[in-house]
Amino acid sequence: MRRSRVALFSVGLLAAAVAAVPDRASAEDTVEVPGLRGAGSIVRDVDGVPHLRATDPYDLFYLQGWVHADDRLFQMDVSRRTASGTLAELLGESALPGDVQMRTIGLRRAAERGLPAQSPETQGALRAYADGVNAFVARHDLPGQYRSLKLSTVDPWTPVDSLAVIKLIAFGLSFDLDIDRTLIAQAYRTAGAKAGFDGAAAVREDLFRVEPFTPAATVPDAIGRHPRNATSAGTAAAAAPTEIPASALALAADYQRRVEQVPVIADALDREVHHGSNSWVVGGRHTATGRPILASDPHLAAEAPSVAYPIGLHGAGFETAGDGFPGSPFVVLGHNRDVVWGATMNPMDVTDTFVEQLRTDPASPSGLSTVYQGRLEHVQAIDETFRVNTRTGAVAVVPPGGAIPARTLVVPRRNNGPLLTMDPAAGTALSVQYTGFSATRELDAFRLIDTARDVDDFRNALRFFDVGSQNFTYADARGHIAHFTSGEQPLREDLQAGAVRGNPPFQLRDGTGGNEWLPLTNRRPADQAVPFQVLPFTEMPQVVDPPTGVIVTANNDPAGNTLDNDLLNQFRPGGGIFYLGVVYDGQRAGRVTDLLRTATAHGAGRVTVEDVKNQQADTTLLDAQFFTPYLTAALDGARDPARASRTPELAALAADRRVIEAVGRLARWRYTTPTGIPEGYDAADRDGRLDPPTRQEVDESIAATLYTLWRGRTFRTVIDAPLNRISPDLPVPNDRDSFKTLKKLLADFDKRQGVGASGIDFFALPGVADPADRRDVLLLRGMAESLDLLAGDRFATAFGRATDQDAYRWGRLHRVTFASPLGAPYSVPSVGNPVRSPLPGLAGLPVDGGLYTVDVANFNSRADNADGFVMRFAPARRFVAQPAAVGMRAESSLPGGVSEEIGDRWSGNLLGRYLTNDTYPVRLPPTSVLTWEPVHRDVRR
Repeated sequence: MRRSRVALFSVGLLAAAVAAVPDRASAEDTVEVPGLRGAGSIVRDVDGVPHLRATDPYDLFYLQGWVHADDRLFQMDVSRRTASGTLAELLGESALPGDVQMRTIGLRRAAERGLPAQSPETQGALRAYADGVNAFVARHDLPGQYRSLKLSTVDPWTPVDSLAVIKLIAFGLSFDLDIDRTLIAQAYRTAGAKAGFDGAAAVREDLFRVEPFTPAATVPDAIGRHPRNATSAGTAAAAAPTEIPASALALAADYQRRVEQVPVIADALDREVHHGSNSWVVGGRHTATGRPILASDPHLAAEAPSVAYPIGLHGAGFETAGDGFPGSPFVVLGHNRDVVWGATMNPMDVTDTFVEQLRTDPASPSGLSTVYQGRLEHVQAIDETFRVNTRTGAVAVVPPGGAIPARTLVVPRRNNGPLLTMDPAAGTALSVQYTGFSATRELDAFRLIDTARDVDDFRNALRFFDVGSQNFTYADARGHIAHFTSGEQPLREDLQAGAVRGNPPFQLRDGTGGNEWLPLTNRRPADQAVPFQVLPFTEMPQVVDPPTGVIVTANNDPAGNTLDNDLLNQFRPGGGIFYLGVVYDGQRAGRVTDLLRTATAHGAGRVTVEDVKNQQADTTLLDAQFFTPYLTAALDGARDPARASRTPELAALAADRRVIEAVGRLARWRYTTPTGIPEGYDAADRDGRLDPPTRQEVDESIAATLYTLWRGRTFRTVIDAPLNRISPDLPVPNDRDSFKTLKKLLADFDKRQGVGASGIDFFALPGVADPADRRDVLLLRGMAESLDLLAGDRFATAFGRATDQDAYRWGRLHRVTFASPLGAPYSVPSVGNPVRSPLPGLAGLPVDGGLYTVDVANFNSRADNADGFVMRFAPARRFVAQPAAVGMRAESSLPGGVSEEIGDRWSGNLLGRYLTNDTYPVRLPPTSVLTWEPVHRDVRR
């Protein structure tokens, strides 16, 4: 693409190495941008970040559309088409299954409903943004990605496209189906009845606990007081679940299998919270300058180009810098001269999936109706046409038939949600109800946040943040700090009545009545989008200037409802069960809380921005601090002659030199996870320039490898194997739940001897009578099996079948690839891209970090091959800000650069600093030096 810029600061072309960092500007280039109403300018700072200036709001957002199209047109097109179910028109037939499912879910329909609901100011910004995108496209060649797909044109951008992009992002952070939990509960009830264990207790107490790994809870920790739990009305009611018809269970299982093949839906349904976030605020009394510090690093898919796009907006009432999303106007996360904000995903339950009774109904426009309270309610039908890019320069219509539906079926009662799947012969269907199907106004919220001047402005702006389930953190120049949980949470009729009817809301629910979202009884408030009763904003977890002076949120429970392993025993002030959600994390928040308590324990006025940046780069494994002592104690205990004589395998493991060496390494380990290799990117390196690892880093790296393999093998041995012995079809816990299961079993071992509340003996071992011996054999066996794996064929590409433990460097396993939907050469690293994989035979860039470290670096906990530890989610930015004497001091990082074009000077210039946890300044006048040059007006306007 020809690169045109307005008042562009440029630097010399970068070398291929990601470590290259520009240090000064040289030349300028000014071009004409037609269509503006007045004077405006686009200036790129030395890092390539565009800053837009205009006096007219139309011009400001016209320029934002122009510059987004200049840098990210193909990414924008992929995003709107993914949301709209038209991606196959771009990428071809392989995207067609995803189009079918996304067309059914209907984000595009929701975006169309949302346009007239936006404020006049936001509608104007959307129109201006679309005009800017289209003006750029009309005057420039399409990016190379289109040529590789044999396409020469792109559809015009529309305001609805921008809303679809925002809907897609919110969908990934808030959508759910409840199918997997229903199938799990049913499987354990059935298996328990056959095998003689308590299936409900297996789910609730042993394997799928809602209690987090640590008790970190945002508001209770901030105010220094945890909630008092009420009597468990919900649990008693949930003991009598709804019997889901076999036809519905079969439908649900089949639908789950199909959508798990659609990446955008599979990622939304990911229970691991791998796509989470961290954000915390340290109040001024704890900092060296007396002003608060805010940190924010949202974790999203590791993509090329990056999900986030940095920008500055100046003029027309805006003086804001930070990150937004290509395809939509405004700054989403960032700061202005007065306030700074961050956000983390809050997994509120804003989706319910219903088992519907389906009936043939000639009176219905679709020929079908559902049954509600004994009455037929019509199902609506929407005609669909699917198309694919044939890669011959044409887009062809795909005739309906088989997996290609002729129409989408919509259930009006379900907030205009769809019938996901149906079995007409059995008279059964599944429908889904989601707050995101409403005409929501997240962009109104961001517009108001961008211009907020104090905490009241910020709070009022969040009343328009309807879906996307976020915990917002806040600090301002006056010294205030705050936390707000935001998003509209529907009120269910049974919970509001004080007891669960049938299945709880995180499982499939009966669609014939009794589990509905409560209808509005009065006129809908002006700041509410969802046409049902919702939890009032004032009852959402929130705190301003808490007594501890510290606020931590990292996808953990904001209210503390889950800390007693019971979701449904808290009550609203006026009655009804207070329910937010079920999928909470605890490890990252627990580690950040520990770090901040240490940092603030020795008196006021010590914490600096550098301290917070180091906390953000932390790669310590909190779980290892708990689990490793059990392994080292097992080896010590195995050396007891009495135990060795009665349990020969224990004696053999205690004598295994490989096990002795490995456990010894873990006994000396500091629980950190550096790469340990010269090619690896570590937080200890600077600005993308790699230093050789120290001996301590090498030792820590080896220990990280040994521990990670041992933990995965122990999950398989202690959790999976006993369940497989009962039935090979029993679902095993995911990563997050496995951590909690193993912790509970070990913490309660002296009391329960490894037998769960369900009656399942998780440490059963034939021929070994003593419970402690069984436990220690399994723990040590996990290490022996890990060493066998590391020296075997599955890890040969990483370690060459080496038996010397010094070879087991963590960086050869733990790598990241920033993926493009087109693959090489657009993925980073890849063949043909300026950034190549530095390790022969191993794709990706070696990076530090581990599962649930603060500097998120997640993978499958049970990975057992050299490519099983590659990250799929990563920080989309790492941002730290503190009010200064004038304005804000803010720093950020980005995994790549602002441009998506291979070889462009701004496509990879920021990647090196990102990989080593270093930053670039987020510039906002008057604290930065920028020159503003006018964009020439089009005299023909």
